[in-house]
Parts: sequence; C-alpha cells; structure tokens
Amino acid sequence: MDVMSLATELNLVGKLVYNVLYEWVAGWGIDSELIGAFGVTVILFTVFLTLLTMPLDIWQKMIARSNSRKMRLMKPELDKLNKLYESDKNTLMIKQRELYKKYKYSTFKTCLPTLATLVIFMVVFSGFNSAVRYHNSVVYERLKETYNNTYNATYLAETGAGTPVSEAGDKATEAAEAAVLNAYEPERFLLTTNIFMPDTWKDPIPDVSTYAGTGIGSIGVSDVDSREYNRVMAPLIEEYNYTAKGKSAWNGYLILPILVMVLSVVSSKLIKPPEQPQMAGQTEEQVKAQQTQMKMMQYIMPVVMGIFSLFYSAAFSLYMFLRSFMSFALNLIWNIVLKRRDAKQLDYEMSITVKK
Repeated sequence: MDVMSLATELNLVGKLVYNVLYEWVAGWGIDSELIGAFGVTVILFTVFLTLLTMPLDIWQKMIARSNSRKMRLMKPELDKLNKLYESDKNTLMIKQRELYKKYKYSTFKTCLPTLATLVIFMVVFSGFNSAVRYHNSVVYERLKETYNNTYNATYLAETGAGTPVSEAGDKATEAAEAAVLNAYEPERFLLTTNIFMPDTWKDPIPDVSTYAGTGIGSIGVSDVDSREYNRVMAPLIEEYNYTAKGKSAWNGYLILPILVMVLSVVSSKLIKPPEQPQMAGQTEEQVKAQQTQMKMMQYIMPVVMGIFSLFYSAAFSLYMFLRSFMSFALNLIWNIVLKRRDAKQLDYEMSITVKK
C-alpha cells in the first residue's frame, strides 16, 4: 500500500483536518517538545468548528428558554385539563394538543438541535479516526521505505567490501534501525508522547495488533504484513514503549480523559433540562420518573465522552476537552446574561403591578 492510495481512506472531515489544516500548520516549522503541529491543528479546528456551530448552540438555548416560558404559561391550563378529563384519556390528549398548538409549543424543536449536535459529534469522531489512521499509515510507509533503502544500501556496500554475508546482514540491520530512529518524529502534546494514541496506559508506538486491528481503540489499517511491521517498528517500540528499567511506558497519564469528564459534568450543570409536558394517561409517579431520566441524561454524555477519551486518540480527547471548555464558557456567559435579563423583566412586571 502506497501513500497515494492511503489518501482515499480520509473522509471529508479527515481531509479538512489533515490535508488542509495540518499541512498548513506543519508549514509553520513548529519545533516544540510540548505541543506539536497536530496539537495546534486540533486547537484551531476546534475553535473554527465552535464558531461555526455557535448559532446552533444559541438557537438551542433560545428554544429551550422559549419552551420553558410557554410551559409556565400552560401549566395552569394543563392542570385544569387533567382534572376535567381525567377519566377520558382520548379527549384529554386532543385538548392537550390543542393547547400546545395554541401556545406554539413544540417538543420536536427541542430535540432537533440535540440531534444536530450528536450528528456533528459522530462526524467529527469519524474524521479524527480517519486522520489518525492515515497519519499512522503514512508514518509507517515512510519508515518502511527508510528501513529498506538503508538496509539494501548498507548490505551492498558491506558485501562489496568483502564482509561476510551474515556480518553484512547484521550491520545492515543495525544501520536500518538507526535510520528509523533518526527519521521518526513523534507528535507530542504536553505529557502525552504520541498524540495519535490515547492519553492512557497504551503504548506510545502501536504494536501490530493495535495498528492493524479493528476493535475498539484500534487504528484499523488493512493489508499489513505483520512480520515486516515488527521488523521496521522494532527499534521504535524498544525506544518508546519501555522505560530504562524495562517496564511498559505509558503514552499519557489520563489527564485529558479526566478533564473531559469533569468539565463535561460541570458544563451540564449549567444547562437546565427543559420541563417536559405531562402526556395523557401519565401518573404523577410517571412524570417524576420522566424528570429523573432527564436529569440522568445530563450525566450520560460526560460518561460517553470519557469512554471515548480512554480508547481513542489523545487528539480526539483534546478536541472534546476544548469543545467542553468552550461550551462551559458559553453556558456561563449565557446564564449570567439570562439572570440579569430575568431580573430586569421581573422588576418591570412588578412596577406594572404596583401602578395598577
């Protein structure tokens, strides 16, 4: 498999991230042991995407606020309908729908932005996966070429100088491994050795099962010769995957996954779930159970994001952290502005009441 054929594995978001942003940032000549070019790429991509989708976030908040206000207005009438048609569920449902139509209350509008956010999340996740797979493929192909060229050149030079075949092979292998070590340039991010691997206990250099596997957390590169991969990547695995004492070296220290989960939970606390209307036939216990489920939903997404952070690249974890941070900042500003606006509205209503 050559580099050109690998490019077809990139999807639209992957091409945007890797072929456009990454190549642009790499052209800056960034030389830092703390943040590599791809780390900067992820930061820029997250900022651009957040600004692009900000109208959707604001629209979602406005819909939630509008529905909450409509629900407060409808509540007395809903309670009255529940008492009047308690024994006639069909009529109650018809009357409820008429009331929702009267106040232009739409449950679908509250779901639409959430669905759009979920779609964006999955598209970006797929894009990052394709970019990570492509990068690892490109790195391996280039290192394989470096290994083979160095090995062949050294072997021919040694045998031409009269060196025994076995000794020439050993010297060629040693030279090829040194060339691979010299050619490899790790993409770091702070304490994470390889941003293209998870910020966890995973090895910084993927073994062949991770590189060619298709399970959760695997890179999923197809058509890989296991023996050749092990031969080419052996010096890097020995250099990066083990400490001086021979123990397995972690790629990261779980910093990004922990930050993603904590910030997601804190951010969700700033988002008050919209009050759901009572449907026909629902008991008070069922309504309370529905409200409990809505509260639980606030914690499901942070857990899901934490799981993604544990099993997928630190690049995607960095994206989720930055998205959560920017969402947290937006929610905080929104709540502060909303609180002041509600206070002014309350003062206005009180002034009108006093005048009357």
